[in-house]
Amino acid sequence: MTSEPVTSRYWKVSSTQEPSKGRRVAFRVWGVLTSLLFLVLFGFGVVELVLMWLPDQTLTSMFDEPPNLPVHRTHFLIVGIVSGAFLLATFVQLRKPERRVASLLQLAVMALGGTVVYAYSGTLGEWLSEEWIVLVPVLVLALLHPKARDLVAKPGFDRNMTLLAGIATIPWLAFIVDNSRLQLINAAGDAHAEMEHWATAALLGITIVACAVIGSTDHRGWRLPAWIAVAASVIFGIHSLVFPGLPSGLTTAWAVAAVIWGVALAGTIFRKAPRAPDSAAT
Repeated sequence: MTSEPVTSRYWKVSSTQEPSKGRRVAFRVWGVLTSLLFLVLFGFGVVELVLMWLPDQTLTSMFDEPPNLPVHRTHFLIVGIVSGAFLLATFVQLRKPERRVASLLQLAVMALGGTVVYAYSGTLGEWLSEEWIVLVPVLVLALLHPKARDLVAKPGFDRNMTLLAGIATIPWLAFIVDNSRLQLINAAGDAHAEMEHWATAALLGITIVACAVIGSTDHRGWRLPAWIAVAASVIFGIHSLVFPGLPSGLTTAWAVAAVIWGVALAGTIFRKAPRAPDSAAT
């Protein structure tokens, strides 16, 4: 079954155009290498997504560093959410990448966002070695992707999901700016800044907004970014309620709002899925 061509403001993209065999092989090889690299970089971060729900005494007994670990639990949870989003968007490219355009777009936005928010601390050399080791593989993956042109095609939008994404953009933008500011002004002598936790919190905001917006489009594979936005908002909101008052954590009101928004977005995903073409929903 062939799908309709996707029209871009820059060119007319034909989704039926098949890439060369060499390009497919190159993409698959690069995809495996990138997945292995990201598994090394982000694998333990996913474990932190589970560990940061443990009681303070348990955490302290398990780890010696950093000092006063429970104070950092919200930031380490954020590391877990962001790491999981990176890994999911990367590993799905290994199977039927033509149907995972939205996930690759999500990956590109996260990588670009990371190069910006982490530029606030450390030296130029550290920035080039630590942040570009993520950005460059993603850019190469995008260039080799079988549907690379679809990444810049003008998509259609689901009205209800776009409305919810728009509602979330303003508070999450404030969250991004506030944590970026803290990373910038506390670069010296602050444990959270030294571990770039404020910057990672800003990247969480970028991830949620990007996933919500991309999930509201008709890009193929829109569903995974949409569910990542749901999971990230709900998990972070509940964690902020269970462990209140921690750095980068949400206030009670905003935590409840984050959970409600995530549940509402989940509802729109279920409503959108039956209407969306199978090729776009997978």
